[in-house]
Amino acid sequence: MKRVVDVFKKHGRELVWTYVIDLQNDDEFHPGQLDFEAEALRLSQVDKRGLPNELSARVRLN
Repeated sequence: MKRVVDVFKKHGRELVWTYVIDLQNDDEFHPGQLDFEAEALRLSQVDKRGLPNELSARVRLN
């Protein structure tokens, strides 16, 4: 299952980066919106896009 997730700065809501997240679906794991947002925030730390307390993520709903 794929979702587009935008990562923003919390203050000012400036767009920092956009990820296309692909979380595999199996019998035991059914990813929800929060799973995709958490993965985008994790990747933003790996990519050094900003400090964890300065970023937020939102799944695009279309």
